[in-house]
Amino acid sequence: MTTPVLERTSTSTESVSTRAYVYAIDPSAEQANHLRSHIGGSRYAYNTLLGLVKDNWDGNRAKKDAGIEVAQANWVDTSHFGLLNLWAEHRDELAPWWAENGSSTYNDATQRLAKAIGNWRKGRAKFPTFKSKGQGGSVRFMGPAVRLVDSHHARISRIGEVKTYESTRKLFRHLERGTGRIVAATVTQRCGKWQVSFTVEVTRQVPATRAPGKIVGVDVGIMTLYTGATADGVHVLDVDNPRHFVRAQKKLARAQRIAARRQGPGPGKVPSKRWRKANGRVQKVHAGVANARKNLIHETTSMLAKSYDVIVIENLNIKGMVKNPSLAKHIADAGWGEFGRQLEYKTAWYGSTLVRVDTFYPSSKTCSQCQTVKATLSLEMRMFHCEACGLVIDRDLNAAINLARKGLPGTSSGTGRGGEVSPAQQKLAATAHPDEASTDPSRDVDGVGDASA
Repeated sequence: MTTPVLERTSTSTESVSTRAYVYAIDPSAEQANHLRSHIGGSRYAYNTLLGLVKDNWDGNRAKKDAGIEVAQANWVDTSHFGLLNLWAEHRDELAPWWAENGSSTYNDATQRLAKAIGNWRKGRAKFPTFKSKGQGGSVRFMGPAVRLVDSHHARISRIGEVKTYESTRKLFRHLERGTGRIVAATVTQRCGKWQVSFTVEVTRQVPATRAPGKIVGVDVGIMTLYTGATADGVHVLDVDNPRHFVRAQKKLARAQRIAARRQGPGPGKVPSKRWRKANGRVQKVHAGVANARKNLIHETTSMLAKSYDVIVIENLNIKGMVKNPSLAKHIADAGWGEFGRQLEYKTAWYGSTLVRVDTFYPSSKTCSQCQTVKATLSLEMRMFHCEACGLVIDRDLNAAINLARKGLPGTSSGTGRGGEVSPAQQKLAATAHPDEASTDPSRDVDGVGDASA
């Protein structure tokens, strides 16, 4: 079923939203050791509390099996504050060094464990398991423990001023204007690199949903990653699939072979320094692929949300599609799910509308000229041939046109207004829509980055 297109007035409203700002940081050797201590302390507290909870539950179950009644008070409280009290009760005995780290370290551990157990109770996840040391990790500091000194330095409690690789001016301006408040900050070490992710409550002027003047349908694929078209058949978006993972496979295989010949971790074995270095190179390749994929998705989704009033995509069953062993790797590499997820919140940011067409709508099999539906259309057929009207068109472009018409208000076909852009001249960084949201009424340009939690 197609989501209805809403029409509202052009007046904007003030809204508070939670956003993430991610920056690479450059801690000194001493600061890096302190951060590792905080990460290790959080992991130790998590594992210790999980062990205490399991022991308590196992003991109570054994009593119940033996016919002994167990009072409710004998069960460990697994809420956030219940676990904090449990940690305060046992920390001097089990972790006499606990005072070396800040209170946020153990608050982070109890929050994560309480959430993990809560998700298990609600059937959303499996029962939590113990965290391994690995080569990285993260720790979450609460708002008062972290602040920005200027646009290039962040002060973290017990750590000191840490330099950022890039300017934080977008976030710093929010804090200066009073339109942003840091709720928490998560410091992460991954592949030998450090980064900080600020969770920020941002107050900004959000325009109401724009009238459906510029409508675009976007068809995702493997050969061509994104194909966009308007309802009247104008081809406005054509992004080739860079196949980030496939291109990195040769380099990844070589790095994995080298790591496999080193003494890695195992039962009773400590990984060698050479394995740690080799495994670091493996993780670096994975991180590069993930970052390149995310960057392309951010650029494309930002351009679409800023430039078009209505964006129509298919509601794909991606979990079912990746069960196909021939296409699973390529579908995962394309990041279709992340593409839709980013459009969800960016259309809300910029006042546009996202329309998700029903999973079973035959966008590729339907002729965009006469609406005749083909019985079958194999993946090998890259051109759509209509036997009824004789139309010959690229199958992805045909699907994008059909999707765009699903965004037209009150009809399934018609003529829409769209900006005609030649595929050869298509640029992702298109001009922003004039109604783009802003935290400053005197500015038209948004002061928020595209990073997301």
